[in-house]
Amino acid sequence: MLRYTCHALFLGSLVLLSGCDNSSSSSPSGSPGSPGNPGNPGTPGTPDPQDVVVRLPDVAVPGEAAQASANQAVIHLVDIAGITSSTPADYATKNLYLWNNETCDALSAPVADWNDVSTTPTGSDKYGPYWVIPLTKESGCINVIVRDGTNKLIDSDLRVSFGDFTDRTVSVIAGNSAVYDSRADAFRAAFGVALADAHWVDKTTLLWPGGENKPIVRLYYSHSSKVAADSNGEFTDKYVKLTPTTVSQQVSMRFPHLASYPAFKLPDDVNVDELLQGETVAISAESDGILSSATQVQTAGVLDDTYAAAAEALSYGAQLTDSGVTFRVWAPTAQQVELVVYSADKKVVASHPMTRDSASGAWSWQGGSDLKGAFYRYAMTVYHPQSRKVEQYEVTDPYAHSLSTNSEYSQVVDLNDSALKPEGWDGLTMPHAQKTKADLAKMTIHESHIRDLSAWDQTVPAELRGKYLALTAQESNMVQHLKQLSASGVTHIELLPVFDLATVNEFSDKVADIQQPFSRLCEINSAVKSSEFAGYCDSGSTVEEVLTQLKQNDSKDNPQVQALNTLVAQTDSYNWGYDPFHYTVPEGSYATDPEGTARIKEFRTMIQAIKQDLGMNVIMDVVYNHTNAAGPTDRTSVLDKIVPWYYQRLNETTGSVESATCCSDSAPEHRMFAKLIADSLAVWTTDYKIDGFRFDLMGYHPKAQILSAWERIKALNPDIYFFGEGWDSNQSDRFEIASQINLKGTGIGTFSDRLRDAVRGGGPFDSGDALRQNQGVGSGAGVQPNELTSMTDDQARHLADLTRLGMAGNLADFVLIDKDGAVKKGSEIDYNARLAAMRLTRRKS
Repeated sequence: MLRYTCHALFLGSLVLLSGCDNSSSSSPSGSPGSPGNPGNPGTPGTPDPQDVVVRLPDVAVPGEAAQASANQAVIHLVDIAGITSSTPADYATKNLYLWNNETCDALSAPVADWNDVSTTPTGSDKYGPYWVIPLTKESGCINVIVRDGTNKLIDSDLRVSFGDFTDRTVSVIAGNSAVYDSRADAFRAAFGVALADAHWVDKTTLLWPGGENKPIVRLYYSHSSKVAADSNGEFTDKYVKLTPTTVSQQVSMRFPHLASYPAFKLPDDVNVDELLQGETVAISAESDGILSSATQVQTAGVLDDTYAAAAEALSYGAQLTDSGVTFRVWAPTAQQVELVVYSADKKVVASHPMTRDSASGAWSWQGGSDLKGAFYRYAMTVYHPQSRKVEQYEVTDPYAHSLSTNSEYSQVVDLNDSALKPEGWDGLTMPHAQKTKADLAKMTIHESHIRDLSAWDQTVPAELRGKYLALTAQESNMVQHLKQLSASGVTHIELLPVFDLATVNEFSDKVADIQQPFSRLCEINSAVKSSEFAGYCDSGSTVEEVLTQLKQNDSKDNPQVQALNTLVAQTDSYNWGYDPFHYTVPEGSYATDPEGTARIKEFRTMIQAIKQDLGMNVIMDVVYNHTNAAGPTDRTSVLDKIVPWYYQRLNETTGSVESATCCSDSAPEHRMFAKLIADSLAVWTTDYKIDGFRFDLMGYHPKAQILSAWERIKALNPDIYFFGEGWDSNQSDRFEIASQINLKGTGIGTFSDRLRDAVRGGGPFDSGDALRQNQGVGSGAGVQPNELTSMTDDQARHLADLTRLGMAGNLADFVLIDKDGAVKKGSEIDYNARLAAMRLTRRKS
C-alpha cells in the first residue's frame, strides 16, 4: 500500500500536504471535548482559546476528466502519488476487473478471467486515469476491482450502484474502499482521513506512526457521521488530546507487530464506552493547525481490554432455562440492539429493545418459554468503519444452534429436546479408544465429504443421496464400502466441513446440478442465456451431457468445459464447504429439510450410524481461520456486522480485512473470538458427540488459543483429539503460531508437508506449469524429467531423503543414509532451510 510522508509540495503557487508518515507516539495531555470544549466525551465544557482548530491545507480540486454518456459509466482513479511526483505517471498497467452476477448485471463487456488485464484506462491526466465502461442499461449496478496488473489497488470489491450515483460517474482512491461521487470529493478525502494505522490497544494507549514528533495529536470522534473537515476545511468534531508516552511491556507482548510504533496516552478519565460507539479518527497537525495526518483507528485491543474479562464469563445465543429464553449477543460498539421475533412464515411477531451491560458490552433480553421454536434476528444500529456510517441492519445470531432455510433466520432450539435425538443417542460412545499414545498411534483416518459419498450412488434412495441420512442406507454400495474399510482397520471417518455453509443455496428450486436438464440451468442462471452456451437451453440434454460434448473439442486455447463449469458453479450444490457462515449449526443442504431442526436430528442419526454400524469414530473438519464474508453489506457477513473490525484480522496499515487464508481472515487472537471457537467446539463435542477436530490452516491460529481450546474441550471429553494443518503462516510477527514446529511435544497433531511436497513436487499451491517445473519423486523427479524441469540429480536425491524420512514419520531421531552416503538423523535433514524432522513420536493420518 502507498504510504505518504508529510512534506509540502509546491505546485506553482499552491501548497499541497501530501499525506503523512503514519507513525506517532503520544499520550493524553488534555481532557476530552469538542474543539475548544474540554470535558467528558459528549459533554461540552468551557471553550479553551488555546486550542487550535485543525484544518486542511488550501488545495485546488480537480473537475471530472470524463462524464458518462448514454449506456456508459465512468470510473476515475485519483492518484495522489502521481500528483506529487516530479515525473509523469505511467498508468499502462492499471486495469479494471469487471463482472456481472445475479444482483449486479449492467456490464456490457465483463472481464472473463482474472488474468485478463486488458481493461486499461481510456485516458488520464495529472490527477490520474479514468475508464469509460459500456453498459447494457443505466439502472442497477456494476462490480469492480481496481488493479495494477493482477494486484488489487483496493482490497475490497467495489459495487457501483446507479441508484446512488445517478450520473454514473464516480471516483476512487487506491487503498480506500469508498466510492466517491466526484473527483473533487475523492481528492479532498485523499488529503483528509486515510488508512487505518492507529491502534487503540488498551483504555489509555494509542499506537500510531502518524503523530510522531507532531505538536498536536488528538483522537476525534462522532456518533452520527464520519469525522471529516467541514466546508471550510476545518475539523470541528469532538476530540480528546493525546500526549506522548512509551509502549509498556504488556502492550509489547500483546501486540509485538506494533511494538515499534510511537505510543500516545489518552486521559485517565476518558469515557471509553462513549468513544467506541462511533467513529474515532486520530489526527496530527502542525502548531498552526495545518493537518499533518488523519487515520481511522483499529479498536480490537481496547475492546478486549475493556470488556473481555466480564464478557468471557457469559453465555451467548438463545438459552432456554426453566423461566424462559434469554437472548444475549456481544456487541459493545452498538448504539442499539433489538431482538426481532418472527413467525414460521417469517412475519414479524414482535420487536424487543435489548439491554446493554456496560461491564461486558453484551446486550440481552428475557422472554417466555413460548419462544421455543421461534425464529429471530438482531436489529443492529452500529457504526461500521468500512462504510464510515452508522449502519442499521438485521443479522442472524453467530451463536445460533438452528436456522431457517438458507440461514436467513436463527431459531430458538433446545438441543437436549428428546424429539431431536435418535433412540439410544444419550448412551452412544466412541468405538475406538483415544486415551493413550498407543490408541492414537492406531488411528487410521478416511477423509469423506457428505454429499460426495452418496450423490452418485444409485443404490442409495434418491431422496437421501448427498444427505446425512445416506449413511443409514445399510445395503447401499457406499455404506458397504465403508464397512469394508472399517473391517480393514480404518478407525476414524473425517467429515469435510458440515457446519453451516455460505455458498450452497438451500432453496432447492434455486439449484441446478450437472445431472439435471440444461434447461434448468438456463432458467436458474440467466447469464447462461446470454453466453456461448445458450443454444443448449432447448437441447433436452443434461448439464453433464453438454459437458461431455464440449470435452471433445476442449483445449488450452478453447477451454469450453471450464467456461461452462464457471457458470454451473454459480448455482450447483458442489462445494467442499470451506466457507463458514454459522459455525455451530449443521449444514442445511445435507438435510432432507433445511428448514429448522430436521438437520439436527438427521446429523445425530448419521453420527450414530457411523459409530454403531460402521464402527468408526468421527472427526470433524473445522474452519475457524476465516469467514465467508465481512463488511456491512454482504448477506453472509455475520460477525463483522455485529462487532465491526473485531472478529476479522485487519491489515495494520490500511484496516482492510486480510485474506491470506483465501477469504476474510478471522482473528482468533482476539479474546471473544477465541471464546466463540471454544464455545462452538464444546457444542460439537457434547451435543453431537464428535471425537476429534481437524483444524483447517491451523497456522493462522495462535498456539496459545489452540492449546486453551483443547484444555477446555478435554474437560468435557478427556479423550478428544486435536490435529490440523500446521503450515507456517505469515502471522508470526503477531503471535506464536500453531505450526507443526511450535506444536511439537504438545500432544496436538499436525500434518506434514515434508512428505507431501517431496512426493507431489512443488508446494501446496503450485498448479499447471509450476507443478510440472517442480517435480516430485511421484511425478518423475530424477528418473523421468519433463521438458520444463531444471532439477538436478542432487536435488532429486534430496527429495528421496525427504520421502524416506516422511515414511518414517519425520522422526527427529530416525537414522538414514542420505544422498551423499552420510549417516544422519532426521533432525539433520534440511527442508527448504528448515527442519525436515520435528517429531518425537510417530502418528500417521
